[in-house]
Amino acid sequence: MFHQSQLPHSYYDTVQKKIILKLTTPANIASAKVVYGDPFYWKPTNKKDEKGNQVWEWSTQKEKMHPQYTDKHTILWRAALTPTKARRMKYTFALIDTKGKEIIYGENGVGEADSHFFFPFVHEIDAPKAPNWAAQTCWYQIFPERFANGDPRLSPKEVECWETGIPKGKNFFGGDLRGIINNLPYIKGLGVTGLYLTPIFHSPSNHKYDIQDYFAVDPHFGDTKTLKELVKKAHANGMKVMLDAVYNHIGGKHPFWLDVLKKQEKSKYKDYFHIHQFPIQPQYENRDHIPYDTFAHVTSMPKWNTENPAARQHLIDATLYWIKECDIDGWRLDVSDEVSFDFWRAVRKAVDGVKPDFYLVGEVWHDPSKWLNGGYFDAVMNYPLGYLLRDLFFTGKITPCEFTQKLFAKLTRLSDLHNQIQFNLMDSHDTVRALTQASGNKQALKNAFTFMYLMKGAPCIYYGTEIGMEGDGDPGSRAPMVWDEAKQDPDLKQFFTDLLALRKKHNALIQGADISYVKEKNLCRWTLSKGKKSLQIMYNTKTKILEVIA
Repeated sequence: MFHQSQLPHSYYDTVQKKIILKLTTPANIASAKVVYGDPFYWKPTNKKDEKGNQVWEWSTQKEKMHPQYTDKHTILWRAALTPTKARRMKYTFALIDTKGKEIIYGENGVGEADSHFFFPFVHEIDAPKAPNWAAQTCWYQIFPERFANGDPRLSPKEVECWETGIPKGKNFFGGDLRGIINNLPYIKGLGVTGLYLTPIFHSPSNHKYDIQDYFAVDPHFGDTKTLKELVKKAHANGMKVMLDAVYNHIGGKHPFWLDVLKKQEKSKYKDYFHIHQFPIQPQYENRDHIPYDTFAHVTSMPKWNTENPAARQHLIDATLYWIKECDIDGWRLDVSDEVSFDFWRAVRKAVDGVKPDFYLVGEVWHDPSKWLNGGYFDAVMNYPLGYLLRDLFFTGKITPCEFTQKLFAKLTRLSDLHNQIQFNLMDSHDTVRALTQASGNKQALKNAFTFMYLMKGAPCIYYGTEIGMEGDGDPGSRAPMVWDEAKQDPDLKQFFTDLLALRKKHNALIQGADISYVKEKNLCRWTLSKGKKSLQIMYNTKTKILEVIA
């Protein structure tokens, strides 16, 4: 039995104007109610005490809870309550188990009748919020240097052949923003409604995570005018645009860092970084001897000191500049779990002041509760969901029952609002490609992506996955997009096109669904239901085929 009077178990929904309560119980609980009321509202009864004084009683209401997630062992119950007139509430849970026994559950546990949880007051400013459009978005991730070369004049001097070159850590193929613009019809044809681009700002590398100018598009990609054109045309085609921000570390060729290397302790930028002793140098053979904090022991990527007011302001200015200048819709925040919450609080406030429906996605590969329930980000890159799908459909490391228990545990960590906008993915520029993870098994790939697209969240395709591209981790996962149709997999491309259409058709059901799981012999069934509408996901553990019944 578990509940806390805080996110994600208790919160105010500003859209429904309801207080949402969640309660986790064992599967032997047959029914659940919330007994609640204004803690200061008492009414007289017809009774008197031993001294003849009027007896008063707390005025309460009762609301049935419904099972939101159900499996063999656990039920997550949900209730949406209209706040009391005074907008404050205390409450307890009245439960009946399968043997008819009544159970009272409050803040001090089971069995104490006078133990209550509290929702002290409804403050809308503290309620979780998210951009409305994010829950309707299907994303497509692009690594710009490897997607399409639209303007060869911009390409670096030594570029590999697009069709025959082998991706390496430091080579170039000439992809640019014009290449993305030219292929917007292809992307739209898949049914995509959101573009996520890895960094596009001036940097010496092919990946651009070592930024040397936060206020300039990389000249090999284009310029600000080209970016504006891309965003405008994407919007015209019904697509949002999310760019990649790198605020954990700076590039080794950034003027601020070069000034520190040159002037050492006399540099006015020395406190922009976490430097423990001087002198410092550009490279160190032994990572244990690096006298400043870095990204992953990479000496050319020194870590920003976001507690420094001037450094902080420089990054916030860059954040707002591209929103104002190009009307982008979101930032994906690189290595966000290694940056202070205090800085993200400032970023959130600044962004909301410029564009309230802006989408902030953190790169957090583990439990994201602190970042999402704390209101810093709207979503994270939901790698844990991808891991679960991989372990069930690709490797068979877990059973469908174990998968469901782990899935429900992850969904329970977040509010409904946050679950509906998580950036769900199977692969990215930082992972092995999905088809390679599946050892080339197309049916397993289809199973995993089908399940992902039928789950709450905002699903994403990594460029080329839809046509059967394979590749090990970086740099193998960053190969140039295959544009030769003779080398593409038309069956997979049609599968993803149909899958996105299915998702769009049933998006409202999927995002608001209650989910139950049962297993009968070789057949596993997940039922998604909302009112009178439902979808069933059927997985045959013997044939390894997943089907959807609408």
